Amino acid sequence: MLQVFDDYFAERSSKGVVLAKAVSQVRFEGGIVQVTFDPAKAGITRDQFDYINPFPNLASFVASPIAFNDEVGNRIRPSVQSITTIASNGAPLGSFTHDQILALNELDR
Repeated sequence: MLQVFDDYFAERSSKGVVLAKAVSQVRFEGGIVQVTFDPAKAGITRDQFDYINPFPNLASFVASPIAFNDEVGNRIRPSVQSITTIASNGAPLGSFTHDQILALNELDR
């Protein structure tokens, strides 16, 4: 499960996506994917991170590898009850329920 997210962030990071470079931890427990972002890991300040972040809810970015009707999404998505994103200081950066993940691409499961 976590490997799907780790691979996604590694691929995006290798392409220069600063948000992916700022991912400091990915956890999965009790159906909840929790991703922690630490701007310092990407070599920027929190203000810079906030400025370049195009997502009002960072769960949109995190949900990408499971939000599509493909083999990976269909295999992993049923196990994910929610996605939460937090800053390294614990501040919330957004979340999605399972139903909100499905709604991203009008999926039914």
